[in-house]
Amino acid sequence: MAGIDKAAIAFSIAIVAVGVGFAAFAGNVQDNTPAVSAPVMTKTMEPKTQADPFADIADKVKQDAESTTPEETVVEDETVVEEPAAPVEESSGPETVSVEIPKGTSSPGCETSNACFSPASLTINAGDTVEWTNTDTAAHTVTSGSPANGPSGVFDSSLIMGGASFENTFDEAGSYDYFCMVHPWMVGNIQVN
Repeated sequence: MAGIDKAAIAFSIAIVAVGVGFAAFAGNVQDNTPAVSAPVMTKTMEPKTQADPFADIADKVKQDAESTTPEETVVEDETVVEEPAAPVEESSGPETVSVEIPKGTSSPGCETSNACFSPASLTINAGDTVEWTNTDTAAHTVTSGSPANGPSGVFDSSLIMGGASFENTFDEAGSYDYFCMVHPWMVGNIQVN
């Protein structure tokens, strides 16, 4: 057995020696080979300029604006100078104004700082709409009238759950008191011009 072990060891050494020889030869060949580098391609990118399809229109508008002078019109031997028309302001239409029902208003205390509705008093124009949004977790109402005299019947939201809203359009001028029927310390007023 000792003979087989010696032969195996000698064979293994021979294989390693051959491998080292090949590695040395390959390294020598590689070192002596002339280096050829791949060409480096560089391309300078010119920024693309895209023709603006509206450039000619914009230039015409600029020229017209710069040359805006009063025009002359001849009417039966009279020269009339017309001034450029002033811009017409559009009248604002009906608006929607927001009122918040704040968190915590289901417990008394907000009435001491007039903060049960935010804002508690509001002035709007006839035709405007008021939108009440309940940011509280408790349900509330927005009911025209007062806690002392009860509902007036002009508007009533029924219960507005947390996160919901109610809106009413005020078409007639006047003063509109309102309150929460569930929490009667919550009062507000809308003045309509």
